[in-house]
Amino acid sequence: MNIRPTFAYIDSQNLKKSVEQINRKIDYKRFRQYLSKKHNIDRAFMFFGYIDSQNDTYKYLEKCGFELVFRQVEKINGKRKSNIDICLTIKVLDQIEEFNTAFLISSDGDFWDLVERLKERKKFGGIISPQSSGSCSSLLKKSCGQEKLSFIPDLIHKFEIR
Repeated sequence: MNIRPTFAYIDSQNLKKSVEQINRKIDYKRFRQYLSKKHNIDRAFMFFGYIDSQNDTYKYLEKCGFELVFRQVEKINGKRKSNIDICLTIKVLDQIEEFNTAFLISSDGDFWDLVERLKERKKFGGIISPQSSGSCSSLLKKSCGQEKLSFIPDLIHKFEIR
């Protein structure tokens, strides 16, 4: 019997900023191991706006077992923007026949429609929110329910840098 794998799709900027807000740091090797052991995640895609100066970080994350997906970065009003949400959504929809279950790692309510589509297809594993319950999008919380929602601030002790 051919069992399809479980994939994770990670909004890297949402993850990074949320963890910085709680003054913690992720050990990405341990985080990847956590995803594998806790949620049986076979492939973990991490989405970035590409910045040349971050090449060492990208190499490290690949070594930890993440598959990186890049999007061009634009400067808008002096701030960098890569708008990876649409890139992540398209990747999930392009790969929907390749996986049995998908997890999203984001707190962004823009992914509500994607969660609904995954639920319709019975391929939704859950949301791992980089933010606390009070800061995670109410749309995401409503869409996936408590049983399919966890919060990194409650879990970070399992994979933070010690």
